[in-house]
Amino acid sequence: MKIVFCAAALMATSAQGFSVQTLTSSREGRTTALNNYSVTKWSPQGGASAGSWSVTMDYDPAATMTQSFSSETPATASPAPAVAPVAVGSPMEELSQRWSDQVSVELAASQLYLSASIWFRERQMKGMAAWMLDESGEERGHGLAILEFAMQRQFPVTLKALDAPQADWETPTQVWESILNAEQTNTQNLLQLAEVADQCGEYGAMAFLNPFHVEQIEAEDKVGAIVAQVQTATPEFLMELDLQLGLEAEEEEEEGHGPAPAVPAPQAAAVAGGVLSAHQRWKAFPN
Repeated sequence: MKIVFCAAALMATSAQGFSVQTLTSSREGRTTALNNYSVTKWSPQGGASAGSWSVTMDYDPAATMTQSFSSETPATASPAPAVAPVAVGSPMEELSQRWSDQVSVELAASQLYLSASIWFRERQMKGMAAWMLDESGEERGHGLAILEFAMQRQFPVTLKALDAPQADWETPTQVWESILNAEQTNTQNLLQLAEVADQCGEYGAMAFLNPFHVEQIEAEDKVGAIVAQVQTATPEFLMELDLQLGLEAEEEEEEGHGPAPAVPAPQAAAVAGGVLSAHQRWKAFPN
């Protein structure tokens, strides 16, 4: 478990102890790691307002020591920089958790697009299949970019097990409606992520997310328009739309559009390097 020392500055004075420069609040019954020491208990001596505190620390697997420190004791050695502990249930902890979850959300979206691509390919709608496959790669690129930012900011990331994507559609309309619903859900996830980043003052994270917000607006507009078209489409118009989306997928590849505008160049290269485009892969299949 973690503890937050409000306005606390703890500094090593020797291999055997710590000097507490300022300690304004604490809670008994929790444990927190402190460099190579583990604080297992602390309590005020002489009343809650006293300036002397008793701290029990496990600093060696074979020994436990108890020392008393004064809140007014000056440090006898220069403090070493340390990462401040994160409060349990704090906005920063929520941000880290949501950031970790978003990696899996993007990978799940990639799976859904891939499933849709397979569905269209099996029905000889190769244009929509190519478009969906491109989008699957883009969503995976999003996940890799979000993961890379987490690594740079030292956010812990735990990948979640992904459920099998939907594949039991009966009509093209149902496929496109599922895609629209997934985009709308992801928009809300990213907005909530940005809101928590704002609460934490994580302006770098907010700036990183801005291209994703713009892209979500474009994605919802694009897919929403397609849903409206396929809901009333004749077979002839559906074939025309399939051709149009196939051409769009090809143009995207020819213009060199990466998986997402937010993906750093090294990550985009890692995703795309040496791999045929979605359109090229589908063109390789026999009619």
